[in-house]
Amino acid sequence: MCGFESLRRHLSELRESLRPPALFLLRGIDPSLPCTAVKSAEVFYLLIDGGERGPYTVAQIDHLLNSGLIPEQTLFWREGMEQWTAVTDLVKRREAPKRNWIRTGILAGILVLLLILTRVFGPTALMGWREASQAEFTPVAAYWRARDAVRSQALPSGAVVLFHGVKAASVKLEAGAAGEVILKGDVTKARGVAQTITWKVQLAYDRRFKQWSGTKVQQIDPIP
Repeated sequence: MCGFESLRRHLSELRESLRPPALFLLRGIDPSLPCTAVKSAEVFYLLIDGGERGPYTVAQIDHLLNSGLIPEQTLFWREGMEQWTAVTDLVKRREAPKRNWIRTGILAGILVLLLILTRVFGPTALMGWREASQAEFTPVAAYWRARDAVRSQALPSGAVVLFHGVKAASVKLEAGAAGEVILKGDVTKARGVAQTITWKVQLAYDRRFKQWSGTKVQQIDPIP
């Protein structure tokens, strides 16, 4: 019985002597620190702050590493290994989710820009669409098509026009195929000089295709 106990102690001392002191010495760690290893392939020990900690499972070490509780340089060891090894050889460091605040900021900036453009150019675009999209043979449709004819045929380059409303216009429809519209608008030319101008617009209407066309635009007041 005593011989068996002596043999067991001898084997235990031999096992301890095989655990490498080299990495301890390189890191200024005392290689004589006690080791309380448990014989299991599922049990690991970590070298933390100069001391051996454990036992840990792989799942626990993974949590410690990816929670930032231990650095990537931490060493691990288990029964049967010849030396301490970097913990990243056992578990992998997962990248933290990339912050999407940059993308969010870009999208917010685009949205603000679109809102500004809509506020500035939206009314003009809406009026342009109304002027070009009229298809019915009605006084209101004739008025809007007359505006389009004035804008495309009678304005000097660089001029901006602000038309008076449909109530200030005079619209005559003739025989279901033509119309005459007299309308006014405040025109601001490139030099910044504004004046009120009256135009007479002769329109033709194609009932088959439901299309208006401005055949003639004449400025009648003030006389050009």
